[in-house]
Amino acid sequence: MILRLFLSLFLMLNFLKAEVFFDYTYKFTLNKDEKASVKIKEIDYPDEIYYFDFSWTLFDQTNIIVHSRYKKYPRQFVMSLRRNLNWVDQTLVPDYKNPHIDRARLILEFSDFKKGEAIFTIYIEDRDKRLEIEFLDPRKANLNQN
Repeated sequence: MILRLFLSLFLMLNFLKAEVFFDYTYKFTLNKDEKASVKIKEIDYPDEIYYFDFSWTLFDQTNIIVHSRYKKYPRQFVMSLRRNLNWVDQTLVPDYKNPHIDRARLILEFSDFKKGEAIFTIYIEDRDKRLEIEFLDPRKANLNQN
């Protein structure tokens, strides 16, 4: 009995300390209708470059309307500052051997809204290191422009 209790307590403490690991994270601050992008290049297919584009259009105290596009497929989300309604995920590269596990995925989190600006955090999980990622922030100057 005591051994069971000790084992249960030990497992519970280990699960509470478990950290989620993401290979890339980036925080965007966007005005209404301002577009941000993530450039995604698969290492095995260097000629194919995709962009995850997103913007927001409407906010009402807790809810926000977000538009995104990836591989020419548009999506619209209603995200909220309420618990567990503040994030959506997008599969970037599926795992064809085990399709129920997203091996490379993007999580878009609605973090906060301050002074007419929405704050989003992007998390990218890429366990097999199959992607090259570049964050294209509209507020930061691109050094390659002439």
